[in-house]
Amino acid sequence: MDDYRAVRDLLPPPPLSPEVERAGRERLAAAFAQERVRRGRRGARWSALALGLAGAAAAAAIVVAHIAPAGVPAPHGTVAQADGKRFLLVAAASVAAMPDEGAWWGSTEVRGRQFHEPGSRYVLRESETVETWIPADPEGRTWYRETPQGIKPATPQDEAAWVADGSPTSWTYDKPSENGRPGVVRAEPGEQRTWSTEDWDFRILTAGKPLTKMSEVPDTPEGLKAFFAADDRTTIDTAARLLFFAPVTSATRAAAYRLLASMPGVAAVGQVTDALGRAGQAIEYESGEFAPPNYAGATRTRLVIDPVSGRPLAIETRSATDGLLLTYTAIQDSRWADDNPLKETK
Repeated sequence: MDDYRAVRDLLPPPPLSPEVERAGRERLAAAFAQERVRRGRRGARWSALALGLAGAAAAAAIVVAHIAPAGVPAPHGTVAQADGKRFLLVAAASVAAMPDEGAWWGSTEVRGRQFHEPGSRYVLRESETVETWIPADPEGRTWYRETPQGIKPATPQDEAAWVADGSPTSWTYDKPSENGRPGVVRAEPGEQRTWSTEDWDFRILTAGKPLTKMSEVPDTPEGLKAFFAADDRTTIDTAARLLFFAPVTSATRAAAYRLLASMPGVAAVGQVTDALGRAGQAIEYESGEFAPPNYAGATRTRLVIDPVSGRPLAIETRSATDGLLLTYTAIQDSRWADDNPLKETK
């Protein structure tokens, strides 16, 4: 199935325009009026014709919807529920049209992790915002700004339990557990940091291969799979990293979506809400790639995608046992730009 057919299948028909609806009503009214003055079998044929006109109008609306371009939102700002993983093909068609030229690849991420307070009465969420600017020039420096957001209860239910606990602002752990470290954990955020490095951090590593230019990455699903030359789970993890973090071309991002749609072990979840409250379609697969360092249980990775825009929304690590959210990286913004605002502030 090609991408455009997937778009036609998944996007719902738009509502009829007032002009089309009015014309249809007038044609139906005329047909019914004519039916009243005719008799017998000939009148019955007019009744059938009137119903046929209504059906033709509805069919015309469907045809119009099926040839609509990618990126058309559903009524009321919702996204049509996808059939399995086909929404990844819609995302591929959308992202392929995005511009991918500029001197810098910039992204703003919200990274978070969740863990129980020492008594396991409620769940805490620690988060930070990380702004990254990666140069298109392989000799340039990558710039970062990290802004801690502190620790607070993860959900309204957790907040109620936290209030019942006296609204503490610190928690003491006797040993490493879900929180990743022993000792006192404090709610207040740390200090903001801005720095630069000479490399592209882990983003320049693709399936263990160091690259000098992201343009070296293939732009077809078959090319990516051969380039990764890895087992299925590593291939899926690497495709996910390309989508969310690497300054690759739009064609390569589209290829990564198509590759994920073809991989065994990748299951469609349907419509979900990410940690920032944004709605999207999701897939899941078994992986410990993004799991907390001290978490002993099995985990599943969830990728949340906006198929209409083609933008990746969040990578989430969840417990394979009960689906509890453990860690997440939510992409607030990612784009190519000519200027790096962090470079001027250091």
